[in-house]
Amino acid sequence: MSRGVSRQTWTVDVETDDRSRRRFVVRRDHQAGSIIPSSLREEYEVYHRLDGSDVPIARVLWFEDDPEWMPDGRPAYVRELVDGDWRLPALDDHSPDGDAERIRLSKEHLDKLALVHAVDWEARGFGELLSVPNSPADCALHLIDQCMEQISGYGVEPSPVLAEAVASLRARAPKDCDRVVLCKGTNGLGEEVWRDGRIVAMSDWEMAILGDPAYDFAQCQELVPEIVRDGRQVWGMSEALAYYAERTGTEVSPERVAYYRELYGLLQFTYTQHVAAMVRRMNRAPLRFVWTATEVGFRSELRLARRFAGDLMKEGFA
Repeated sequence: MSRGVSRQTWTVDVETDDRSRRRFVVRRDHQAGSIIPSSLREEYEVYHRLDGSDVPIARVLWFEDDPEWMPDGRPAYVRELVDGDWRLPALDDHSPDGDAERIRLSKEHLDKLALVHAVDWEARGFGELLSVPNSPADCALHLIDQCMEQISGYGVEPSPVLAEAVASLRARAPKDCDRVVLCKGTNGLGEEVWRDGRIVAMSDWEMAILGDPAYDFAQCQELVPEIVRDGRQVWGMSEALAYYAERTGTEVSPERVAYYRELYGLLQFTYTQHVAAMVRRMNRAPLRFVWTATEVGFRSELRLARRFAGDLMKEGFA
């Protein structure tokens, strides 16, 4: 399947003895490894621990690490295929007539994020799988510490941008998070399986953490559309956060969301340096890995520099 770059996803059609057919998904790392630092086994365990919860997911069946059965000598895991699609054509309707459906889709996504955040992560063993902050107030600093610990092991060249950005992020780390929740990480358009206007499976858990729910709002992809009519904001992040608070009783401030959007630059820098360390060890690195280590790595520094150097992602014209 072409979606995603961090790992390989294959669909498999199986015909059983009674001539019935079933479809499965096989997930594995690239031959060179994974672009994301989290392991394939960890990704499988997230699905496994969510089995039987209220969160809609594809059911995982097994993790394959028997050398006789590993495809191309690489571990993989198998999960059921959930019928649906990631595409939402209604999001492209920016006319007033399309507002109601775009808002409904956004609320559907928020409802499912609320289910993720409501998971009893301690009872389901996520504390044994993911690093646990000391307290809700420590969520942001804990995530920064995790990134810096990983980066220190990659042999990264000195980066003044990284040093300046991390110092700023530490100084401004929010302390008003009231609970530690299971966070999905990358979410929104392109990450979930939809059918008949509803999310039937939450996918892509490779950046899952235990932390501040604002972490997930900062990574929503196109499912909190900004809708303004006659000078009045009909829908946007503020309205989405108000809906979430009404739904869950948990308030997430726009300021915390903005902070975690900045912090995403550090997450991006971390995985690009993970890839760069892999490229340095290879004789012939895949283009996907070289591109991530260079182009995406450079863009992560531009993102980190935005607070003190302006938006360098936009090209200047003389």
